[in-house]
Amino acid sequence: MNNWNESELKFRCERLSVRLERLAQGFLQMADLGQTGACGDEVLDLVRECKSFLELTAIDLDVDNAYELAQMQRQLSRWHFDWAEVWGDDGKRSEIVTMAKGWVEQVRQMAGILV
Repeated sequence: MNNWNESELKFRCERLSVRLERLAQGFLQMADLGQTGACGDEVLDLVRECKSFLELTAIDLDVDNAYELAQMQRQLSRWHFDWAEVWGDDGKRSEIVTMAKGWVEQVRQMAGILV
């Protein structure tokens, strides 16, 4: 039995292309907020949400794309583990911005959305 909360269940019921675009939007928001260095708690909430949504999306993808989403989830987990240190370091925050922007492109390509 799955222990999904209401938000996760609603997300899971959306079409795959919609889920992928929502992930892309989450990563884009993460990158935008990361450029300012403010709203660390808001970005941490996005990290948590994206980790969950990645898992709920990967189960409907082919092995190669599911693997890519799992790699994104692993990186988010690394940041989450040491969030205060990561967010407080300009270099690491810059890494978040760069990686999140790259993930936007990757996820949109998976969805077949031209960017």
